[in-house]
Amino acid sequence: MDAGGADGIKLPKYIAYQGFTPDLIGKNGVDSATFKYPANPVAATSGRPGDGRKIAALTVTNSPAPPARGRNAYWQELERRLGFTFDIEIVPSTDYGQRFQTAVAGGKLPDLFSIYPGQVPSLPALLQKTAVDLTSHLSGDAIAKYPLLANIPTVSWKQTVYNGKIYGIPIPRGAQLTLTLYSRSDLLDKLGISKAPASLQEFHDLCVELTHSKTNTWALGRLPLSYLRQMFKIPNGWSVTNGRLVSAFEAEQQKDALEAGRKLMAAGVVHPDGFAAPSSSRKTWVANGSTLMVDDSFSAWHAFYNFPHPDSFRLATWAPPLAEGGGEAPVWLGGPTVNITAININAADRVEALLDVLNYLAAPFGTSEYLFRNYGVKGVHHTLDGTDPVLTDKGRTETPLGLEYIANAPWMTYQPGSPDVTKDQFDAQNALVPRAVADPTIGLYSETNVRKGSQIGMGDLELDILQGRKPVSAWDEGLAKWKKAGGDTIRDEFQKAMERRPG
Repeated sequence: MDAGGADGIKLPKYIAYQGFTPDLIGKNGVDSATFKYPANPVAATSGRPGDGRKIAALTVTNSPAPPARGRNAYWQELERRLGFTFDIEIVPSTDYGQRFQTAVAGGKLPDLFSIYPGQVPSLPALLQKTAVDLTSHLSGDAIAKYPLLANIPTVSWKQTVYNGKIYGIPIPRGAQLTLTLYSRSDLLDKLGISKAPASLQEFHDLCVELTHSKTNTWALGRLPLSYLRQMFKIPNGWSVTNGRLVSAFEAEQQKDALEAGRKLMAAGVVHPDGFAAPSSSRKTWVANGSTLMVDDSFSAWHAFYNFPHPDSFRLATWAPPLAEGGGEAPVWLGGPTVNITAININAADRVEALLDVLNYLAAPFGTSEYLFRNYGVKGVHHTLDGTDPVLTDKGRTETPLGLEYIANAPWMTYQPGSPDVTKDQFDAQNALVPRAVADPTIGLYSETNVRKGSQIGMGDLELDILQGRKPVSAWDEGLAKWKKAGGDTIRDEFQKAMERRPG
């Protein structure tokens, strides 16, 4: 059975939504940005979507569980607007893989279900057995029937194709999953530091300068190993040499990056809880000034502002310099798709109605549908600061139904009430994304990678090296074990999938 790729089919034609014009138009992979929500948002759809019959969905959340339907005014209003009962099983992201496999094993997948392609064993066979082939409905010009799904960029659709068929809709993320190094620019400006270090040595020296044990201040919230690897021009996951895939684990510079990381750890510039603490804690440290830098994705930028912070709080991002100096290093581009949503093969007789609902849920920024989906009812779930919606406590509690992982629009960079922050985010992407390098295996599937990739990965060895429990030279032995345990097989499976993919 084929392991994925575009396999010669026509991906859905991209048809940009024209009903809203952002203030800043993103190009070359940069997400567009806008400063304010429109005062009178228009509807992107007409009538109620679907066929009026109940729909069940299984999806994920990264937020606390919302109140059940009977105690949730937002959920009730959603169903009123949709015109049908919407049963949504909302599973915490940490538990989703197990819950999904349980549903598969019990033959109890609902009408719509979220899939994380890199986490599902035998995915091509599973989709063929459980999901509707959507190719005739979405391929090429056919997607025009669902104009808000057509507004999803072509690159995101690549992860929906298995065995030459489209088996779902993508949840796009644009450049948002790209890792970057954040800095507290307001605090650094006061110290006379206004530009990024120009070499690895300058970065190391700056981290030492910014760390003060007497005030419990550290330069780094965690060891930014990806940032260091970019300094040494290590590939983004995989690279292609003479038509053959090569794992970034095999790059000779890996040991240089690990040695640089060890030195930073030994210098005491990383928060002592940096390895074990959750992402929320690291954001708190940046917001309160106890750490001045941390690596995170572009999508995290707005989340920093959810933590108590001074009015002067300002973030900037730093491009990785070449380790030896003399320029900026290649940046690793994040994947364009976070997950896909499939339609149960048992609901094949309703496929057009279900696609109509997914189309509705994919309404883009600037529309009345998007405003309700993300912010609920005015006066109940949000208030207005000018024209910008601000969630109330009830809104923050009731709205996280996981809808954004069932269907979603392309990302819009937007910080309500803070146009300067929006501009900072847009400028940061413009500085990094157009020259960022993508992982060539994005959209490809390797069965061995799904089943064994995390088990045979090099993460534990990285930690042992960085924390001084093993020497940097241990990387060579670890690499040999990885290759023998399945790394070479992963490469071969990706290689076959890549050779089947047009272009």
